[in-house]
Amino acid sequence: MVDDEITVSLNWVKRIVTFAEQLGCNRASVLEEALLSPDVLEKSVRLTIDETVRLWGAYIRQAGDPFFGLHLGERVRPATFHIVGYTLMNAANLSEAFEKLSQYQRLISDGGVFQRVPVKKGVWIIYHSRPGTLPFFFHQVDAVLTSILSFSNWVSGNTATPLEVSMKRISPGNAEEYIRVFGVVPSFGSDFDGVLISHDVLGLPLLEADEELCEVHERHAKQRLSELEQLHSLSDRVEFIIEKHIAAPELGRSFVAKQLGMSEKRLQRKLAEKALTFQSLYVDIRKRLALDYLSDTTIPLTEISILLGFSDSSAFYRAFKRWTGSTPGDYRDDGAC
Repeated sequence: MVDDEITVSLNWVKRIVTFAEQLGCNRASVLEEALLSPDVLEKSVRLTIDETVRLWGAYIRQAGDPFFGLHLGERVRPATFHIVGYTLMNAANLSEAFEKLSQYQRLISDGGVFQRVPVKKGVWIIYHSRPGTLPFFFHQVDAVLTSILSFSNWVSGNTATPLEVSMKRISPGNAEEYIRVFGVVPSFGSDFDGVLISHDVLGLPLLEADEELCEVHERHAKQRLSELEQLHSLSDRVEFIIEKHIAAPELGRSFVAKQLGMSEKRLQRKLAEKALTFQSLYVDIRKRLALDYLSDTTIPLTEISILLGFSDSSAFYRAFKRWTGSTPGDYRDDGAC
C-alpha cells in the first residue's frame, strides 16, 4: 500500500484530542498549526497518516508533556477503539483478543501492524509502524505499547505486567516514568517495538467474555473492513471527498490534495498515472448526483443547484444541458430519471 492510502480512524484521533484538551491544549490553535481545517473532526471519516502525525506534533509541543504518549496510552479503554475494542473485550482470553487485534487493526489505523511472535516465556506483541512521508514521533509508539497494557488490564481485571519491553527509541536518560507505566525497565535502542506477555497472562479469561456478542461485533467489524477496502484506491478516495464536500465553496483540487495529505502536483500526477483528472472525476460525480436528485421529485430544482455547489440555478441548467442535452426540468418532466 502506498503512503497516500495510509489513514487513521477518527475515533483514535478524537481520543488524542480529548486527552490533550484535558491537559489544557487549545484545539483551534493546534488544528491551525497542524494545517487542518477547523471542522476536520466533524467532516472527515479518517485522517491521512501525515495529517495525524502533524496533529500529534502540534499537541506534543503545546502540551509540554515529555511523556505525552505514555500518559495517553494509560487512559485507553475498550471504547476508545469502538467496534474493534468491543470485539476484543468479548473474546475468551487475551490471546484470542490479540489475534483479533491483528485482524482488525486497520479499522483503527493503517499506520502500523501488529505481529505475534511466540517464544518460550510467552508471546511478543510487536508493533511495526508504517509512516507516510513524515516520520513518527516516539510518543506515538509509546501510546500504542501502553495502550496494549491498559486494554489488557481493563478487560481482564488484572495487572498485565509484561515480562519485557523493547523500544527502538533512544533512552530518555531518566526512565523512571517508563518503569512506572510498564512495571519493568524497557530495553531502549532495540531493533523493534514490542511487549513480551507471559503465556499465563495471555490465558487469563476476560471479564466480559461472551461468544455470541463477540460474533455480533465481529460481523460488524468485517463489514467495516469491507467498506474500508472500497476506499483504497486514490481515485475512490478523491471521489469520496468530492461527494462529501460537493457543496463546499472551497472544494477544488488543492482542497482535496490537502485532505489527502499530499501536494496538489502529486495528486495531479498520481491521477494522470491512471488516465484520470480531478476535473473529470468532479464532473462525473456532479452529474451522477444531479441525476439522483432529479429522481426525487420532492427536491426543488433550485435546491438541487445549491446541493451541487453551483453559484446559481442558471449555472446548473447550463451544465446539465451540456451533460444530457436536456434541461433539468425537461429531464424530470419526461420521466427519464
